[in-house]
Amino acid sequence: MSDVGMHRGCRARVAIALCVLACCIGTATAQLVGIPYMTVEVFVNSAMAVNLPAASLGLQVSVHRMDQLDMATQAIDQQIPRGSEAEARRWVEANQARIRRQVQPAAIATANAISLATHYRIDRLPAVVINKKTVVYGVTDVNVALQHYQASRGGRP
Repeated sequence: MSDVGMHRGCRARVAIALCVLACCIGTATAQLVGIPYMTVEVFVNSAMAVNLPAASLGLQVSVHRMDQLDMATQAIDQQIPRGSEAEARRWVEANQARIRRQVQPAAIATANAISLATHYRIDRLPAVVINKKTVVYGVTDVNVALQHYQASRGGRP
């Protein structure tokens, strides 16, 4: 093997080792503070305030607002002139590109949230899903949800 080939091999091994080390550090940090979880997904509507952990502690937290599309369409509806229908149509036509830019991401996010909620069989809000397996209902504070989760497991992580 030439020196160039060996250096590439070394670089690849070093890169892999760094990735493994980064994963281990993240997991070790979470386990040091008693949190063996890696993913937390919070399902709420726009009226619910979510309290996230102060530090990530190796957690991957996602917040899914189930009514994001409704909120986007309400914001647009408030901007439509209340005069005649013709005036409203002209406004919508003139602002069509901006409306699409606002509504499309909200529609996608809402569809994804509904799909995930259906997958997890969530039947009410708020709900916190831990490690894609356990659902904790009734709280919007991630730390409280993690405490409920641990208590339900007899204090075991």
